[in-house]
Amino acid sequence: MHHFSDIYTPKDYSKLKGLKGITDDQIAEHMKLYQGYCKRTAALLEKTAKMLEAGETGDSSYQELKRRAGWEFNGMRLHEYYFDNLAPGGKGKLDESNAFGKMAAEKFGGIEAWKNDFLGVGKIPGIGWAICYLDEAKGELINMWINEHDVGHPAGCRPIIVMDVFEHAWCVYLKPTERGKYLEDFFANVNWDEVARRLG
Repeated sequence: MHHFSDIYTPKDYSKLKGLKGITDDQIAEHMKLYQGYCKRTAALLEKTAKMLEAGETGDSSYQELKRRAGWEFNGMRLHEYYFDNLAPGGKGKLDESNAFGKMAAEKFGGIEAWKNDFLGVGKIPGIGWAICYLDEAKGELINMWINEHDVGHPAGCRPIIVMDVFEHAWCVYLKPTERGKYLEDFFANVNWDEVARRLG
């Protein structure tokens, strides 16, 4: 049997010290949350693997753990996408020399139009995620709001930019009502080279 705690260990994000606006304390606090998702994902997968070995797949506790798996796993993975698409002061450029910038300009009629659409999603009241996906079936970019980690992800779409819009992403250094400032800070630190790489 796999030791899932070896597979789903938290990534090291010490490279995220010194972001513009978003403080080191904010990242450290956010990191604790992410590490919890990793730990719970590994524990849940180990537990269900043991239940599988014991022939307990018809048990309701097995079923509820399997139901819970999407929440824990996506909580872990979405945070990895989020931290991976940040770099202190940003990296690369959001312009047409970048593969993502070029595609955003083509699909939205301009980079600013794409950005305004993404920010429009990011400002939706409530807690969740603003995610720009590549619809691999049609080659389209789609900005979408995801409320719960495990619900609403468009099938067959790859996350290209992930922005955490749960208040825990800014509540250490800003007031809960200062989402607009956080959105600016997020954009000041986007690693556009990583974003372009995700397009494949």
